[in-house]
Amino acid sequence: MAGRNRAKVADKPGVTRQNQWFVIGDGIELLDTPGVLWPKFDDPEVGNKLAFIGSVKDEIMDCETLAVRLIDILKNNYADRLRERYKISDFDNLESYEILELIGRKRGMLISGGEVNTERAANTLLDEYRAGKLGAITLDSVMEG
Repeated sequence: MAGRNRAKVADKPGVTRQNQWFVIGDGIELLDTPGVLWPKFDDPEVGNKLAFIGSVKDEIMDCETLAVRLIDILKNNYADRLRERYKISDFDNLESYEILELIGRKRGMLISGGEVNTERAANTLLDEYRAGKLGAITLDSVMEG
């Protein structure tokens, strides 16, 4: 908006550390502020959704648990996206953690003994979701009136 790179930005929390003002044109100024999040959420789903999109530092939550929770949502609402992106034909009878293992196996994320590196698979799923590689996905539903 300012015509050049002025603000330091990233797709992770904690990059903007203080208020920054930028002139973007004919007397118009833009204020970039650090995000402010409550330390505790009354509804755990809110915390999960913020973590899914990267608004909560990844170090705060276990990435495998977070990925499994995201798979729960994707499996119920966007199963076609999971099938297409990860080339999984049938996962209707699988638990979400088993789907995470299958994603890791399909991507060759194996460690010694043929075990799946589920942490790496979880990070990959979260990164690809955040980058939009699973397509446009909403985490909230709209109530029909």
